[in-house]
Amino acid sequence: MKSYKLIFTGAIVILSIILFISLFMVKNIKADEDYRVEINTSPTEVLFNVGNMKPGDKETSILKVNNDGNLDFNYTVSSRKEFGDDYLYNQLLLKVSNSEGLLYEGSFKDFFNFPLGTIAAFGSNSLVFTVELPFETGNEAQGKSTKVAFDFIAIGHEEQIPIDGQCFEPPFGNRNFTLQQKSTVPIKFHLRDSHGNLEDEILQNVRLEVTGPKDSGGNVKYIFTPKNGNLDFQKVSPPHYHAQLSPFDYPLVTDQWYKATVYVDNKEYCNKTFQVLKQGNRSNAP
Repeated sequence: MKSYKLIFTGAIVILSIILFISLFMVKNIKADEDYRVEINTSPTEVLFNVGNMKPGDKETSILKVNNDGNLDFNYTVSSRKEFGDDYLYNQLLLKVSNSEGLLYEGSFKDFFNFPLGTIAAFGSNSLVFTVELPFETGNEAQGKSTKVAFDFIAIGHEEQIPIDGQCFEPPFGNRNFTLQQKSTVPIKFHLRDSHGNLEDEILQNVRLEVTGPKDSGGNVKYIFTPKNGNLDFQKVSPPHYHAQLSPFDYPLVTDQWYKATVYVDNKEYCNKTFQVLKQGNRSNAP
């Protein structure tokens, strides 16, 4: 692990925050497959290196999180004070956003185990961190110092061939899955032919529908098809269809239930219900 420090001298803050990255491998890996969870960041160590920061100042830095493994993973981040002055640490404010909007706004001390969504294998996501020392910071902070760290945790999801009439893969296919309102989830599913074998060629008559309530009343239906360009076929092992569901592109109502249904022609192939929450749960339980 690596450490970064936040130093307060007189009325000026010299800020240097260094990340910690923690990795957790998925369980129940198939013996004949080489599955790997690997999270990396750019920059790799120093997120902020700021001089002459005083009450009312803000500083922004961009962090790129890379999935260098061959499994999709969900990841979370926490902030913690390693050592130093409690008052100064508790005063610091943090904003985290990505290309889809604001993810977190609040104190460093409340930024714990915060879910940041899913990154597909070999994909990446850029996060914008803004740290602020508020105007109301008092003289108690003068001459004080504190050291702050971020912990990133990645939990990978093994590619699984669904059984028992289910076709969705993790994390969406997990039993306890709920969608965080400000995150994007990959919806992956397999199809089988009449002999029970996995389909390894794209079928143009396949569609995914997500249905449920809309904010203004009534119901909404989002349709994903190869023809529309929002459902693609990935000819990997095992082959599967893939769509990206984001409440930014497809508005969903917090605390409401939705249903995802796969159709082949007009025949229902499989379905799953899920709830949208302010803080979702991408449980690794199958």
